[in-house]
Amino acid sequence: MLKKLFTVRNLVILLGVIALFVVSRLLGLQVAPPAVFIAAEPIFHIGSFAVTNALFTAWVVMIVLIILSLIATRHYPKNIETAANSELVPSGFGNFVEWVIGGLHGLAESVAGKWTATFFPIVMTIFLFIIISNWTGLLPGVGTIGWMEHSKATETVGRVANGIVLTAEKAPPGQGFVIIPFLRAPSTDLNFTLALALVVVGLSQFFGVKSQKLGYFKKFINLSGFKQGVMMGIIMLFVGLLELIAELARIISFSFRLFGNIFAGEVLLVVLAFLIPYIISLPFYALEGFVGFIQAFVFFMLALIFFTLATQAHEGEAEHH
Repeated sequence: MLKKLFTVRNLVILLGVIALFVVSRLLGLQVAPPAVFIAAEPIFHIGSFAVTNALFTAWVVMIVLIILSLIATRHYPKNIETAANSELVPSGFGNFVEWVIGGLHGLAESVAGKWTATFFPIVMTIFLFIIISNWTGLLPGVGTIGWMEHSKATETVGRVANGIVLTAEKAPPGQGFVIIPFLRAPSTDLNFTLALALVVVGLSQFFGVKSQKLGYFKKFINLSGFKQGVMMGIIMLFVGLLELIAELARIISFSFRLFGNIFAGEVLLVVLAFLIPYIISLPFYALEGFVGFIQAFVFFMLALIFFTLATQAHEGEAEHH
């Protein structure tokens, strides 16, 4: 056991960690107090429109997804119908992408049935957009490299901010500033998660009307209960009101679930980097990577389920395939 513990590799890692602490002490390096802005910070303007670091990063994520899709499909023939079977077999990165999409497509088909061809492109796009957005916060430089702005002397060290804050009174010379990062994980901005929630809930209403026409709104306003008596009619109206509240509650739950988990994870990493610098926080990076995947998958599944439920008749007239 001791021989495995004191291998050359482990000793090199241990000496490297010790060297980091020694060098940082000799050079007088200090870790600034951590703080995170809840609201995304503007980094430039297009006319009167303020572009925040979270919005800018979301644009970068979209460009990355476009590039990855082109790379994954670059070997596919232009005319699939006349192509040989060997030309349709992907390889390398394309094979990995097809494996991921194929697995999630099978899962979506077991939930959505005949609506899979309609729902899957939407929910898969949302999944890829969210998971890349979640993982951007783990990249070096995201949230740490940006503009420097002088902080006010009245600011406190414990202020919640997404960057590094030092008060002008207590900071060493030249360090009384706030860093406004160029890049910020889009999922840590409530505007981003709220927009996705509105898209999903709005599309679920659209698919409900598309499949059931005006009969879809019977789930919200159902007067058929009055045929069985006044009391039953009132109960059915109350049930419709609860259905409407539930639709609005989905927007809140969707947006705050994703925002809360990713934002809290980044705050955890910032605090750990301040309390225990260097490699101690590395295991938590792996944890946050897993959390980012889980949150994207949960959003994928809930969106798919809400779309599917919206296409089913409220009183069970339609059969779910």
